[in-house]
Amino acid sequence: MPINAHPEFYEMQVEVAQAKNKEEKLFLLEKLLSVAPSHKGAERLRADIKLKIAKLKKELEKEKTQKKSGKSKFSVKKTGDSQVVLLGFTNSGKSSLLSILTNAKPKISEWPFTTKVPEIGTMDIDGAKIQMVELPSLKDNIDEDTEILAIARTSDLIICVVTTNEEVNRLLKILEIKRIAIPKIILGNKEDYLFLNKADFMVSTLTKTNIDRLKNEIIKKLNLIKIKTKEPGKLPENKPVVLKKGATIKKLAETIHKDFVKKFSHALIWGKSAKFPGQRTGLDHKLEEGDIVEIYLRK
Repeated sequence: MPINAHPEFYEMQVEVAQAKNKEEKLFLLEKLLSVAPSHKGAERLRADIKLKIAKLKKELEKEKTQKKSGKSKFSVKKTGDSQVVLLGFTNSGKSSLLSILTNAKPKISEWPFTTKVPEIGTMDIDGAKIQMVELPSLKDNIDEDTEILAIARTSDLIICVVTTNEEVNRLLKILEIKRIAIPKIILGNKEDYLFLNKADFMVSTLTKTNIDRLKNEIIKKLNLIKIKTKEPGKLPENKPVVLKKGATIKKLAETIHKDFVKKFSHALIWGKSAKFPGQRTGLDHKLEEGDIVEIYLRK
C-alpha cells in the first residue's frame, strides 16, 4: 500500500542515510517520525522508525555508561558568580576574546586547533565575578566533541563565537542534536570586515567594537542583579553581592553568612524595590538591581 508521504518525509530519509554518527542519526530519525504519515496504511512504517529509535537510544546509553567509567581529559571546576563558555570552530577568535574580557593570557595563533585544553579567566563586571572558559575548537564530529560539549552543557551561558553564517547553522545544529538548551549569545566576530545576519550582534577583537555591549548582554542573559550592603551610618560596601534575578532578602542573608537567617530581625531597603527610601522589610522581600540593604539581627 502506498504511504502517500509528504516530500519532506523523503528529504528527511536522505538526511538520515547521510548521518555522520549515531547521535545525529537518532536526532534525524525522531524528526523523520514527526513528519511520517499517520494514516492506517503507514502504521508499519512508523513502527519500523520507532524500533530504530529505541535501538539507537539503547546503544547510545550503553556507550555513555562505558565512557563515564573512563577518565575525562577535560575538567573545569566552576568558580565565581556564573560560568560562561566560549564555543566555536577553529580560528573564530575565541582566544583573542578571552584575552580582552579577562585576566587570562591564552596562546593566540593563526594555526588551527591551537587551544588543546580549556583556557580559564575571570571577568569582573561591576563586581560580578564571571568565570570565562574558552573551550577547544569543535571539530564538527560529535563523537570527538563530546567532552567539550559536556562542559558547555553544565555552564550558565554559551557564547557561540562565529565568523560565517554557515558556522551559525552548524553550531546550532550540534547543540540541537546534543539537546543542549543553555541560554546562548550568537556572537559574530571580526566586525571590522564582516557582517553576519544570523548573529545576535557583531564584535571586533581587533578594534574592541561592541565589547561593552557584550558585557551588558552577558549580565542580562545570566539574569544577575548586584546588591550593595551597608552598616547603619556608613556608606555602602564597594563590592556588591551578586544574586540571581528574583532573589529575596533571605537569599542575600544566606549569602552573607549562614547564621544571618536564624538571627534575622529586619532589613532596611533603598532602591528600585523599595516603596520609599529606608523601607523596613522582612525575609520575603524581593530585591532588584542596584538595591542597597541594611540587615539587622536579633541580639
